[in-house]
Order: sequence, then C-alpha cells, then structure tokens
Amino acid sequence: MGTNKIRTKFWQFLQSLSHPHSPPEAIALSFSLGTLIAILPTPGFGIFVGILLTVIFRSLSKIAMVISITFWNPLLQVPVYYASYLLGSWLMGQPAVLEYDKSWLTIMTHYTQAFLLGNGILAGLISAISYVLVLRLLISFQRKKAITELISSHQLAK
Repeated sequence: MGTNKIRTKFWQFLQSLSHPHSPPEAIALSFSLGTLIAILPTPGFGIFVGILLTVIFRSLSKIAMVISITFWNPLLQVPVYYASYLLGSWLMGQPAVLEYDKSWLTIMTHYTQAFLLGNGILAGLISAISYVLVLRLLISFQRKKAITELISSHQLAK
C-alpha cells in the first residue's frame, strides 16, 4: 500500500468521525476515555464499559470510543503495563526486581501496588495526550475541509 493511499484512507477515516453533529471535542474526549479504559486493567470488559459510557453520555462518539479501545490491543498494552510497574516501583522507592526470600503474598502485593500506581499515572497521561492529539487532528481536518468547500463553492459561483 503506497503512502498516498494510506494518507487518503487516514483522511477518509477522519472524515467518517467528523460529522457536523459531532464536535471535535466530543470525539477527542471519546477517544481519550476509550484510551483510559483500555490502558487501565479492565481485562475483557473494557469495551462494555466504553459502550455503557456512550449510552449514558449520548454526546460521546461510539465510533471513536470503540476505535480507541481496539487500538490499545494487548500487543500495545504489554509495554505500557511494564512501564507502569517500573514507574510505580520507582515512585514507591522499591526495587523493580523480584526478591525470592519473601512470601508469594508479599510479592503479589508489592507488584500489584507498584503496577496500579504506575498504571494510573500512565493511563491518565496517555489519555490526556490522546485527547490533545485527536482534537488537533480533527480541528485541522475540519479547517481543511471547510477551506476546500469554500474554494469549490466559490469556483462554482463564477
């Protein structure tokens, strides 16, 4: 697949998300919340949480929510989860290595606390970054689309 074809498909995707009745902020918020849900440890039921949120809050974009949850598949989650544990261990002042002289319950508690601390921070950070990126992309796309429509309507008027 050539670069132009990929670029065209990407712009078509943005266009499908960018309906007149869906403001860019709602789409970006939906993508950001989907990212947050996908990165937090919600094994297997994150998609249901996302769909439930779109049913409760009708201004959220179902498409953007599902796409973001799907985007953060297990292959992308593994490095985030590992970074979550490392960050949590560092913040807690604990070594990020396994100590064998402790009981399994102590080891599980250590790993879980460090993971949840780091994961909460990274999930929030990545979610906020995704909001800003998607919002800027959508606004840029809508401006480009408006300019194109203005130019084409001006040319038709001549």
